[in-house]
Amino acid sequence: GTERHSHAVQVTADGLLLTIGYSVMEASEVWLTNRRGQTAEAIILAEDHDSGLALLKPTVPLGSAHLETTPVHQLHAGQTLHIVASADRKQHTVSLSAIQEFVGRWEYLLDEALYTLPLFERWSGAALVTEDGKLCGIGSLALGIRVPGQEEVEAGNLFIPVDLVMPHLEHLQLHGQKPGKLRPWLGALVEEHETEVYVVGIYHGAPAARAGLQPGDIILSVGSEPVSTMTGFFRSIWHYGPAGTLIPLTVSDGKERREVLLDTTDRNSYFLQHTASMLN
Repeated sequence: GTERHSHAVQVTADGLLLTIGYSVMEASEVWLTNRRGQTAEAIILAEDHDSGLALLKPTVPLGSAHLETTPVHQLHAGQTLHIVASADRKQHTVSLSAIQEFVGRWEYLLDEALYTLPLFERWSGAALVTEDGKLCGIGSLALGIRVPGQEEVEAGNLFIPVDLVMPHLEHLQLHGQKPGKLRPWLGALVEEHETEVYVVGIYHGAPAARAGLQPGDIILSVGSEPVSTMTGFFRSIWHYGPAGTLIPLTVSDGKERREVLLDTTDRNSYFLQHTASMLN
């Protein structure tokens, strides 16, 4: 939408905050309001598309109070955690149902995502904290979660571990990205059914569009590597080389196979260019 609302969590005394990336993607303005009612415009220092988190800083100080963080390896399934949201007077107690992989059709993969029960309805950017008050995750999604030891599925939330970005805060602040080469990005939305991965959407002007991929195409292989799952597809793409690498795919429209060559880019560059074209 043209206006979005989310939570953000201060993680350093000098004002750096983490929030969920989709809440500020392509935003022309970001404003912060703290619990005391103080308001300031914020600068988007970095959008880390690999993790799904964004780093913000207010243009004027809003205080030094912040949360210390803890890494995912200090957590365990079944642990009692709490969700903290802006303007709430109390914490919301949840159980850490699982720590496991999450794959999203938008070329997104977390090796260790935090799944919590029960559902918290204002999850976007909310803080997931341990019983001793340390931040471990940022709210990302609502989704169905299978209850451990049972067949039933309950509504719960997915939180992104903050240690995906916390070791890199200085580099993110200075350079807008984590150290190292950026992943190649195709600009395709994919889903899997049984042992097939198929295209369900294409970003306008993205590498997948320029290469002629179409919704309904089935991804058969990346180079010589067969594709049968979304996880395997994404890993094959990312292992092929950094952003800018030419990546060959074999695809099928259900009748005929064809070879396509994608001139990849990085996701950051695409969205920066796309946002600039919208504003000009």
